[in-house]
Amino acid sequence: MRFALRILSWITAALALPVVLAGIGGRLGAAVGVALAVLGTLWLWLWLPRSAHGAFEAGRFARAARRYRVLGVVATSAARERSILLSRTGCCVAMGELAAAERLLARIDGDALDPSERAVWLNNRACAALASESDPAAALALIDEASALRPDVPALQHTRGMALLAVGRVDDAIAVLDGMRAAGELPARLEADRCRDLSKAWEQKGEAAYAEDYRQRAAAHAR
Repeated sequence: MRFALRILSWITAALALPVVLAGIGGRLGAAVGVALAVLGTLWLWLWLPRSAHGAFEAGRFARAARRYRVLGVVATSAARERSILLSRTGCCVAMGELAAAERLLARIDGDALDPSERAVWLNNRACAALASESDPAAALALIDEASALRPDVPALQHTRGMALLAVGRVDDAIAVLDGMRAAGELPARLEADRCRDLSKAWEQKGEAAYAEDYRQRAAAHAR
């Protein structure tokens, strides 16, 4: 019901705006009202979601979180609301706001998610566990399940590589991190993170030259 009310409220506001402005400015006011209603709709349903995702991919997590929060207020379906909650959780984990991430995760019923949503939910939980350094073995179990659901997602492979490093399986971590590029080039931020973790892995193996090479690659992609 609340989603239907949100849709109805938006439609009502979009239709009322030209009428109100027509009463103030006549035909010109009506035309301005129509233009504002159309622009507002395009901003909310097209630009804002893409902008939020773009900010997340670029590592601007605070900006992405603010935009996802707006999208959550106007979400028009349960699936869209779940997706936004998952995205907000990812932002919180990336910013180190683990208590906020746990509160958002608690609002999601993992058993009610479809496979793609569940993979993101498990990944967020694994990332939170790794960030808190509380239980790397549990984090690995979570991301193993997520990877089984969506083995084609490089970001999940990256989390799995980090979890393998955290439990001391360095060679396995290198193999997973190397395999992330099997499907092609990665976004710059993800490639920087991949190289940074490969630098840590090779350093743990005592291979200083490899570690330095990946450290420089990470710095180059982070610019």
